Amino acid sequence: MKRALILLLLSIPLAAFAGVPEGASRHQVRLGWGDMLFETLVFHPGTALGDVQKTDFGFTGHIFGEYRYRLNKTISVGAQVDFEGIFWKENGAPVNNYNLIAMPTVRFIYFERPWVSLYSGIGFGAIVAFDNAGGREFAPAGDLNFLSVQVGKGPWSGTLSLGFLNAIKNANRVYMVGSRLLSVSINYSW
Repeated sequence: MKRALILLLLSIPLAAFAGVPEGASRHQVRLGWGDMLFETLVFHPGTALGDVQKTDFGFTGHIFGEYRYRLNKTISVGAQVDFEGIFWKENGAPVNNYNLIAMPTVRFIYFERPWVSLYSGIGFGAIVAFDNAGGREFAPAGDLNFLSVQVGKGPWSGTLSLGFLNAIKNANRVYMVGSRLLSVSINYSW
């Protein structure tokens, strides 16, 4: 076990100098959409607090954009921005909530062929949650991408990702847990 761990730790610096595979692009921009499972479970018709009746819920889904720079054969770094809107009425008055997340990201590519690649990734950043009443709060946010399948050859490709996006300030301020479990994107590489 010790030998395997030492071998793994020694191989990480070697991978960093491996270079980008021939024909692979260094830059990638992607635009995508992800589900809002957490939000739809928390915000739903019939939620009542005292005399406040919440109705007419609407959701945008997670709309996100990302830029990546490929360092070598296995690692790329980037930045991602994610936006979502949650809308409802309280006793007939509209309430519009928005979440904006910005985070640096790291991608670990572990399988790559001309038409398909598999990767996982992580990201840590911050969320700003704001609403139409002037409220605004900040909290840490993190994304764990368990598995992404990218399909396409040439500059255009598409990706299907499984993971989860979290933003929690404390036990009373949970903005999302396990959100964006499934996401899709269209990518352009150069």
